[in-house]
Amino acid sequence: MTKKFISITTLLVSLMLLTMFGCGSDEDEPDKPTTKPTTKEPMDPPEELLGSWNVISINGEDPLIFVNADEPDEEDRPKITTENFIYQFDSDGSWTLNVKFEMGEFPEEPENEGKIVLNGDWSGTYTVDDSVLSMVKLETDVDITSVPEDFFENFFEVSVIEAKNEILEKFKTHVFNPFAKTIISIDGDTLTLEATGSVKDKMILEKQ
Repeated sequence: MTKKFISITTLLVSLMLLTMFGCGSDEDEPDKPTTKPTTKEPMDPPEELLGSWNVISINGEDPLIFVNADEPDEEDRPKITTENFIYQFDSDGSWTLNVKFEMGEFPEEPENEGKIVLNGDWSGTYTVDDSVLSMVKLETDVDITSVPEDFFENFFEVSVIEAKNEILEKFKTHVFNPFAKTIISIDGDTLTLEATGSVKDKMILEKQ
């Protein structure tokens, strides 16, 4: 009987102590402020950015210089004639890029009159936050043809698919990746895109 009484007493004392400590913890802990999550409204693109822009240079050179990067000597490079290298920024937050150029007059075989024609369209969405332009690429549609049709196989010894994949990889490396996030500045009809990374790649464009 005595042992049972002592056990009940011990249990009651323990419960009282737990209650006291629990209440003390609640009193000592300050109320946590409740904050509602804030959603940042997307900014409208600046009016002067909207429209068509022709790419004039990338890092002070012809914007398609990277296509011939495998030939360090200029005299060994085929001739590139650029018809389009145009960005279009629309008010709905979408952008497109159309690039069309021809490559011909190959120094390796000057008598060869073959040529390569590329016509590519890239598109996606963009946002502008203060002076920072961020572009996301969503779709790519590139068509590469040659004259004559078997020019790739006979002259370069590669298939059209291999050539297309190589061109797309070069565009990603030299055009899209460096300029996916840039600081923009507009001076009249000149748009400058400067990369935000450690390497300050720069693209100059002119309003169409």
